[in-house]
Amino acid sequence: MSQVSRAGPEGPSEDGRAGQDRDGASLQQLDDAALALRAAEGCREAAQALILRYQATVRAFLRRLTFDRDLADDLAQETFLRLLRHVGRYDSRYAMKTWLLTIARRLLINHLRRADRHNGTLPEQPLPAAGDGPLEQADAADQRRNIRRMLEHALAQLTEPQRQAILLFHQQEMSIQDAARVMGVPVGTVKSHLHRARHAMRRTLVQMPEMMTS
Repeated sequence: MSQVSRAGPEGPSEDGRAGQDRDGASLQQLDDAALALRAAEGCREAAQALILRYQATVRAFLRRLTFDRDLADDLAQETFLRLLRHVGRYDSRYAMKTWLLTIARRLLINHLRRADRHNGTLPEQPLPAAGDGPLEQADAADQRRNIRRMLEHALAQLTEPQRQAILLFHQQEMSIQDAARVMGVPVGTVKSHLHRARHAMRRTLVQMPEMMTS
């Protein structure tokens, strides 16, 4: 399967200065709005720079919503194809990350409607560093697996909007306002989803201590 980074323009510009715009400035130093403007004008390197800047974020968001790496990568690639086709519509009043995750979410919803399937997962949680010995490392690995299983199970019990709110706010570290833009709902609705999701996850986690020893 093709990688997301291949969805963008390939190869250096005609003068061979990959990573620079036509004026010689480093693309990595440009903000998203400037890159989007150059991409809309036909600069292949600017479009590729945007893809490289955000592909990890989009992939992580989709992978943790779908439970399916291949599906998430396919949807991420389609997200960036949409970016290439519609970059001229980007409104710089909003964050590029918000715009891209909105596109990714809509693509996922369309897929779920077709497949009638709902899955999810949470980002990995930080754990204390393991000791140097093999027993300590094995114990830490077991703990990590158990915690992930518990979190994934708890998140899977949520409604789709609740999962999206949790991931946008906690995993993507978005503000309530930006999460509301991505989800296309009022700020109060996002707050309600977060409140209900946290309560539901706490209740689920309390009720499943046996997973820690299974």
